[in-house]
Amino acid sequence: MFRRKSRELQENITKTNIDILISLIPMLLVAFFVYEVTPVLVILSSVVASEASEMIFSFLVQKNSDTVKDFSGITIGALTGFVLAPFTPLYVAAFAGAMATLFGKIIYRGTDKKIFNPVILGKLFVFTFFPAVLAPESAAWTDAEGMRVVSDNISGLASLVLINKGIIGELSIAAMVIGAIYLIYRTKMTWHIPVSFFVTIFFGYYITSSHNVSVSTTLGEIIFMGIFVLTDSFTTPQHGLGKIFFGFLAGLSTIIFWFLGIQTEAIIYSVLILNPFTRPINTIFKPNVFGDEAVSFAEIIQGLGFAIIIVLLAFAVSYLHKFGFVPYIVYIYVVYGIWRLYNNR
Repeated sequence: MFRRKSRELQENITKTNIDILISLIPMLLVAFFVYEVTPVLVILSSVVASEASEMIFSFLVQKNSDTVKDFSGITIGALTGFVLAPFTPLYVAAFAGAMATLFGKIIYRGTDKKIFNPVILGKLFVFTFFPAVLAPESAAWTDAEGMRVVSDNISGLASLVLINKGIIGELSIAAMVIGAIYLIYRTKMTWHIPVSFFVTIFFGYYITSSHNVSVSTTLGEIIFMGIFVLTDSFTTPQHGLGKIFFGFLAGLSTIIFWFLGIQTEAIIYSVLILNPFTRPINTIFKPNVFGDEAVSFAEIIQGLGFAIIIVLLAFAVSYLHKFGFVPYIVYIYVVYGIWRLYNNR
């Protein structure tokens, strides 16, 4: 019985990863159209390094061949590449992909056992060890000679189809929508997290603008993160109400970071704060025996308690960021990850 369930889970993970990779094809084509081969090489570098880490540590060290067969290393590497700048140095992209898989999945011995979103970790590692690469003024974001046809003056409805700025994954909102429709059609994603996240962020944009708070996070990055990153199967809740709660809190904590002066890392910190609460949220908002997801008064109180804790954590992380302590937390996590790798041989 256990082996059959394990095999079914592995098959489901494999099918999900294949569908995710297919959904990314429109954005890959757009990236090639705008910047030619460079962003494709960035993504490929991340994928190769991610899969190499998978082969070396999962297959050779941990003797766990199942995780190599489910395409998760390729998927993590691809998504990590898409959240980087189009002209990220290839060695940095490779570093991001390897760290995402190594410290986001392999140390937990499987896709279904991970705690933190690997893609988010991969980008956080870049911010920590190569902070200048993704800085707003970095040359990794644009290259006038590398652009093919897209004008800096593009605006209006045309900007929904094609732009020439931002992370690789956000160069076309239309391409992201096509990918999202495919994932929903294939039942590999539901509307709950993206919609609750987007609605919360929409009000956040309105509130910040009315209080003269400058927000540099682009709409395209918000959409890409909401569709392809926040919906990771095993680091987000399983049930509808839990997903809505998760998306709302991810948006709320992001808004808090904006008000506290954190822009580039806002979504990253929000997701990492919420990831450890996935299992408790599943427990609170799980359907009853008859499948009804009605929320009881006790569940409302518990959810409110979690919301308060997450808001407090957002303030705590903002102060750690302000005083430069976040990199040291990453260093501690690296030591913890190495310790787990040693013990999981």
